[in-house]
Amino acid sequence: MTGVLEQLQQLAFHRASPAEANTAIDETRAQRSADSGSEAVSYEVALPALGPDEFLTTRVLPKLVYFLDCRGVKVPGSGGVFVSMFTTDGLLFVEGGPMVEVLARARSLTLAEVVRRYGADGKGDPPLLGG
Repeated sequence: MTGVLEQLQQLAFHRASPAEANTAIDETRAQRSADSGSEAVSYEVALPALGPDEFLTTRVLPKLVYFLDCRGVKVPGSGGVFVSMFTTDGLLFVEGGPMVEVLARARSLTLAEVVRRYGADGKGDPPLLGG
C-alpha cells in the first residue's frame, strides 16, 4: 500500500468488490442523489498496480480538478461528485473535493494553485527549467 492511496482508503465512504462495480456505482449515485436532492455523479478511475501514487498525483489530479471546475464546483467542495476508484484491493468511493485536497497536498500545492493550473482556464504545470 502506498501513502497517498492509504490516505484515500481512509477517506472512503463506501467500498465494493470489482464484480459489483456497476451495481455499487448505480446504488451510490442514487443514494447520494436522494440525500442531496440533486444529481450525484461518479468520476471513475482505474489505478495501475504499479505506481498508483504517481498516477494519482500526475494524471488523476489535473483531470479531476478540470472536471470539477467545469461543473462549477469550488474545491474543497465536491458538488455531488464522488470518485469510484478501482484499486487492486477493490472499489473505493471517495468524495471528489477531499480527494483533490489529498492529491494537492501530496504535490505540495495549495487548492488555489491546483485550480489555477488545472481548472478550466488553467495552463497546466509550469515548464521545467532547461526543458
